[in-house]
Amino acid sequence: MSTPPAQATITISLIDLEALIRRVVREAVREELVRMLRKSRPPILEDWEHEGPDEPGGDEELLAETLALSQEHRENQEGWKDWEAFKEELKAAEVAGELPS
Repeated sequence: MSTPPAQATITISLIDLEALIRRVVREAVREELVRMLRKSRPPILEDWEHEGPDEPGGDEELLAETLALSQEHRENQEGWKDWEAFKEELKAAEVAGELPS
């Protein structure tokens, strides 16, 4: 003859049940985040995959364009502002209500 399995009835308050559920969810989320972080990609400074093939010619062209733009900026500064002047202008426009909401 087999014996019926033992059964137990546990009574728990709603507050304790909620605390238990929160603890289980918090631990499950923490474990999942740790698992995901282990699988995540390395920081961009350590991962050069986005750089593509080595192109000395393309690098020289990009450098030449950058130097030309820098020289143009030095020669004609009318359309350029320094960061502090831009922030002040932005604050003034905000105070005057000239910025879109």
